[in-house]
Amino acid sequence: MEKEKNKSERLDKSYLIKTISVIERLHDDLMVLQEAYMKEQQSLFHEKWKVRYLTRILKRVAPDQVLSEEELDNLIHKKEH
Repeated sequence: MEKEKNKSERLDKSYLIKTISVIERLHDDLMVLQEAYMKEQQSLFHEKWKVRYLTRILKRVAPDQVLSEEELDNLIHKKEH
């Protein structure tokens, strides 16, 4: 009876150790993914900033130039009416 109890405790202990190692590996993978996501988020922010900056400069240089789809749509609708 005691041998069966010890055996089941060992199985439970080994099961817990495997579970903890899987959780640890998943946590490490999550941290790597989160770091990559944050880098991409920062890169996207800088790209958007560059586009806004260049758009402002272009508006100063050539104010009549169409720079976005919305502006093009407005220009087309003005010509139609």
